[in-house]
Amino acid sequence: MLFITIGTILLIAGYVSLVAFFLYGWWKLKEFNGTATKKHVFITVIVPVRNEEKNIVHLLRDLKEQTYPADKYEVIIVDDHSTDQTTQKVMQAKMDNVRIISLGDAGTVRMNKKAGIQHAVSSAKGELIITTDADCHVGNKWISTIAAYYTEHEPVMIAGLVNYFPDATFFGKFQTLDFLSLVGIGAACIQNGFYNLCNGANLAYTKAAFEAVNGYEGVDHIPSGDDMMLMHKMARKFPGKIASLKNKDSIVYTHTETDVVSFWHQRVRWTSKSTHYEDKRITLILSFAYLFNLLIVFNMVIGFFVPGMLKLSMWMFLVKICIDTLFTYAVSRFFRRENILWLFLPIQALHVLYIIIIAPAGVFGKYQWKGRRH
Repeated sequence: MLFITIGTILLIAGYVSLVAFFLYGWWKLKEFNGTATKKHVFITVIVPVRNEEKNIVHLLRDLKEQTYPADKYEVIIVDDHSTDQTTQKVMQAKMDNVRIISLGDAGTVRMNKKAGIQHAVSSAKGELIITTDADCHVGNKWISTIAAYYTEHEPVMIAGLVNYFPDATFFGKFQTLDFLSLVGIGAACIQNGFYNLCNGANLAYTKAAFEAVNGYEGVDHIPSGDDMMLMHKMARKFPGKIASLKNKDSIVYTHTETDVVSFWHQRVRWTSKSTHYEDKRITLILSFAYLFNLLIVFNMVIGFFVPGMLKLSMWMFLVKICIDTLFTYAVSRFFRRENILWLFLPIQALHVLYIIIIAPAGVFGKYQWKGRRH
């Protein structure tokens, strides 16, 4: 029992240190307030699409309303074999700086998001590439803010922030708090010089850097991971040249999943990328977080037979709630979502079980994405 107690204390200390590392990075990351720039670099916005007829019109409207000069950016919609009216919707928008290319005309063997982006970058005119998704909303200062940050700091990659639209349901709030934690961790780690998370819905990089790392070569067979795996390649090639943009005008908004099945497939897809990371520090951190949550439940179950184990489980859960609340509050405050933190306690209980289940599913399970099974 003494050995188990000491081991648990060490795990708790390790978990607190890990979250404190995230919290330090988030606090250290200063908010960028510039949107104006004297140098208007030419920018290419790339939007990979597949069967997005319900969403693409709204995104095109957002892109049309940008404050950045219209003659200084182009939009490439790269279609991955859509079977609906997506391409027709794009053409009907009649925007002079928007063009659509088809992955079916590229002669590529692979059909996935990476192949679409690779094809689009090859024909992009922009010095800076910005990617987003068709089901997202971007504010009218989105491009100008990213451009201002790029001209001021000159990184090769800029990881922007993503948030969910407000969702009044308990399921939506669960997704929002979980997602905000992931977004905060990604931004904090980049600030700390540890590149583990970013989101392709709000990502920018120079075309030169993309070509210097040979794009997705070596990871192009993996269906997802167009964001994180590219960041890992660039981090190796350009150490210290990746930045996180903390700015409210550059936040990209998207929707929560409407049902458990869609949510499951999304999170399995996200988790499945973890088996392909070359940086084993990321795998170590993920494994540690999984072990910590697993032992909370394991000790609780054993506690029905050995009362002392139940006490250890309660201490682990209490510490987890306290330190996670500090970090989540800091991130939620920036995103102005503090109003849902009152649900943090019941959500944390579900979150422990969610982590225990989703991790092995991501490693061994299958998922559906854009009508394809992986």
